[in-house]
Amino acid sequence: MLILLYRTTDHLLMAANITRNRYMDGVMQTKASAQAPDANGTFGKEIASESIVVFHLGTRSNHPLGLLAPGFSELNRQVIAMNREMNSDPVKYGLLGTSAWGKQDDPAGNELMAIYYLRDYDALHRFAHGPLHVEGMTWWTKIVKDHPHIAIYHETYLVPKGKWENIYINSKLTGMGDTWFPVVEKEEGEEAGVSRFVRPIVDAKHPALRSAARRLVMRQLEGAEKGEDDLYDRTW
Repeated sequence: MLILLYRTTDHLLMAANITRNRYMDGVMQTKASAQAPDANGTFGKEIASESIVVFHLGTRSNHPLGLLAPGFSELNRQVIAMNREMNSDPVKYGLLGTSAWGKQDDPAGNELMAIYYLRDYDALHRFAHGPLHVEGMTWWTKIVKDHPHIAIYHETYLVPKGKWENIYINSKLTGMGDTWFPVVEKEEGEEAGVSRFVRPIVDAKHPALRSAARRLVMRQLEGAEKGEDDLYDRTW
């Protein structure tokens, strides 16, 4: 009861602007876009300058116990192990970042999905045929007939450069915005290598990033947006 009273009071004080609104921590209070930096970590004039891979990996429990259903905890363990391996060497596996989501149109809340942003499909394919994923596939073949209530799925989208766009207004880092791009540097007498990682976030108030048509460099559609130019300038 005391915990409930504390939490209620705490949130009422934040809502009344008496105490700091912690939910705003990490919010980018601006209009931003995620763009691919050059290999040296700088941003050039080209928009959506690299091709990317968007990979959806999901699972659903069609069981009265939902996520507590038989077999689901082991599936979760397998996925966690694979995520840990990919994140341990993002350059090797081409991983830029991930986002986790829960499907909300079912009151049971029993469907989960992770979105992976990657630099190329070859690296993803290499991981899929590596020992850890093969081990997971082997486990699945052994349990699938006795666990028909567990669904798994994936979707893969190969997106050419110049064919993706995004916008974030008063948002925390999420989706493509919550990724990291490797910076390749070379010291004199040494081989080039990844020295650090940079965020892809840039100021979207720049005219070239003002609208979706501009971010996709679809010149043929820009004329249809001219009437809303003033609106775009006032979205933040």
